[in-house]
Amino acid sequence: MKVVLNNSDTIGIFTSLICSIHCFATPILFVAQSGFVSTDVQPIWWELINYLFIFLSFIAVYYSARNTSKNFMKLILWTCWLFFVIIILNELIGIIEISELFSYVSAFSLAYAHVYNLKFCQCKDGECCND
Repeated sequence: MKVVLNNSDTIGIFTSLICSIHCFATPILFVAQSGFVSTDVQPIWWELINYLFIFLSFIAVYYSARNTSKNFMKLILWTCWLFFVIIILNELIGIIEISELFSYVSAFSLAYAHVYNLKFCQCKDGECCND
């Protein structure tokens, strides 16, 4: 657990970027596949990857928010994560039709929040001042 605690921003960046690649690759893979297979249904394991992204990003945000040295970063990290989750769940459930662009924006926003936190808001001695 110490590895996650010490690397939560790196894990968050990696998860968000891999999610972006997943979102970008999905239409390409299934359009390419449609020429070979007569079904438009995504395999269940491909959709389950979205839940893995939600879980991993939650863990990363939880530990990053817990250990940030700036209170405003807690709000930014959780807001970006909530936006990320809403977009992913909406895509899975299909509540409203939104552009795929929002998937990328949510993932990159979360990644950027982790980058900013990693670069500017790290606790130096394990005790956060939370100013």
